[in-house]
Amino acid sequence: MHQNILFCTAFLALFNLTVSADPILLGQGTYQYRCLPDWGKKALSQVHVKNGHAVAIDSRNRLFFLTDDAQNNILILDATSGDLIKHWTARMPGAHGMSLIKEANHEVLYVTDTVLHEVRKLTLEGEELACFSWPKESGLYSKAADYRPSKILVHPDGRLWIFDGYGKDYIHAYSANGRWLKSWGGNLGEGENQLRHWGPHGGGLDLRDSAKPLIVIAMSDQQEIKNFTLDGQFSSKVHFPGGNPRDFIQIGDHSLIPHLGDNWPQDKNAAGFISIVDQNFKILSNIGAPAAIYKDGALQPMHSDGKTFIHPHGVCSDAEGNLFVAQFASPSMPLLKLERIR
Repeated sequence: MHQNILFCTAFLALFNLTVSADPILLGQGTYQYRCLPDWGKKALSQVHVKNGHAVAIDSRNRLFFLTDDAQNNILILDATSGDLIKHWTARMPGAHGMSLIKEANHEVLYVTDTVLHEVRKLTLEGEELACFSWPKESGLYSKAADYRPSKILVHPDGRLWIFDGYGKDYIHAYSANGRWLKSWGGNLGEGENQLRHWGPHGGGLDLRDSAKPLIVIAMSDQQEIKNFTLDGQFSSKVHFPGGNPRDFIQIGDHSLIPHLGDNWPQDKNAAGFISIVDQNFKILSNIGAPAAIYKDGALQPMHSDGKTFIHPHGVCSDAEGNLFVAQFASPSMPLLKLERIR
């Protein structure tokens, strides 16, 4: 057991981070986990990958792991055993965000590419179904190179929202048939309706209240989460001092927020962590970081424990509550599985 824990954390020495040999539980309260360091090790040794970007589970309990290695964009692993089932390429050198969506009686993938400046819709076998190029019709770009999409959201009725998180920070809305409808965020509107640069990295749809559906945006370097109506009107925001929210994944009555680093971008070697929040965005558990502290209702600055993750970029959960984490700039361990302790 001690050897396994050491394997899971030894790669952090690349960043001169403190490593503990003690087999400890991660997280607090009812959301606690332990790292399974040998999980997926053999699969990752079989296929070269670069950076881990996103993860998703399909209806067959297969894990889809997105990388920006243009020869191996998608690795499909058995979510239980960690065995490699297959892998394929979409020839996407800037693959970044991935959404696995159920449409009618089948599932599809939407993948954004910051290098090719486009979003592709693919079957789970890698066949291209549609391609969304740069939104020239918006009038907000003079050339495709200015557009670098980071995440796509898909409503159950087929509507789409594409985040230009590495370009000009706009959110582009599309109809179910792929027609551009409108753009918002970036420098459009006033006050909180605007989205600052290096802001809208990832996010999700919050459809729990049918009378008030929301788009939740993880504002990465701005250390906050912002909520908007589906037509782009600012609703509210929540600060995460010491965090770096990269995505928002809703799972029942709680949500997952991976933080790339605790002092990012000032220190790009700073280690990250993952927050689990309730319906009001209050932190229930910090995985890879000390418990959240609130004073007079205000969240105090957080920091990584420096030994669990390097740069957690994407995260998802299986039906049993186990977590899978895609890590950026983490060559020794781009993919992790954390087993939930019941």
